[in-house]
Amino acid sequence: MAGLRLRLLGQFACESSGSSVDLPFGIQRLVAFLALRGPSHRCMVAGSLWPEVPDAQALASLRTGVWRMNRLAHGLLEAQGTGLRMSAHTWVDSKAQEDFAKRVVDTRLIDGREYEKDLETLYPPELLPGWYDDWVIFERQRLSQLRLHALEIIARRLTQRDELDVALRLALEAVRTEPLRETANAVLMSVYLAEGNVSDAIRQYAVFRDLLQRELGLEPSARLTRLLPAQARTTLRASVDVLTPR
Repeated sequence: MAGLRLRLLGQFACESSGSSVDLPFGIQRLVAFLALRGPSHRCMVAGSLWPEVPDAQALASLRTGVWRMNRLAHGLLEAQGTGLRMSAHTWVDSKAQEDFAKRVVDTRLIDGREYEKDLETLYPPELLPGWYDDWVIFERQRLSQLRLHALEIIARRLTQRDELDVALRLALEAVRTEPLRETANAVLMSVYLAEGNVSDAIRQYAVFRDLLQRELGLEPSARLTRLLPAQARTTLRASVDVLTPR
């Protein structure tokens, strides 16, 4: 099957040469597992997909699933002895996002001419929303953290290069994804300050502070507070003193 494309960010979708390939949910789970975990032993695949049944029954279900998948999407899966893997020719959107994010995090270097074509890979929705298997939740959290690190790093680099429009878009996306993440809020405040929008930075700090207090009973760190101009810090402290019960 040529031109295979698999989408796991947002709703599951499989395409071959531009045409949609309909797969039953059970086969979708098998495909998604191999796409996310890579080459895997059959016993591990069976135990992960059918954890509630005996091993022999899980392996039998896996054999049936592999047979059905080969009928519905021949070439999507490769069997090698006791191992299973996705075809090396299959493009997977979550893998593209992960590869770009790792490149950003590992090198800490962003070339303006290079990142533009890959930047959109950071924007698709979360991994397989509505799926609650343990292995999906783990991969969703892992990919989300990697994506957030990449968004923050690129936004900081672009702020330093005065490319503030794109930096703002990335910082806003990081905060939207994880409103309680202090590093994301710090990057967003830094972009506002670089733009000269001090009032926006103060407002963002206040929003984050209130959310942090309400949800976790915590205060922003001194490092975040020091991003604000001295006069703004004094004003904010005074407002907190007035509102704090004695």
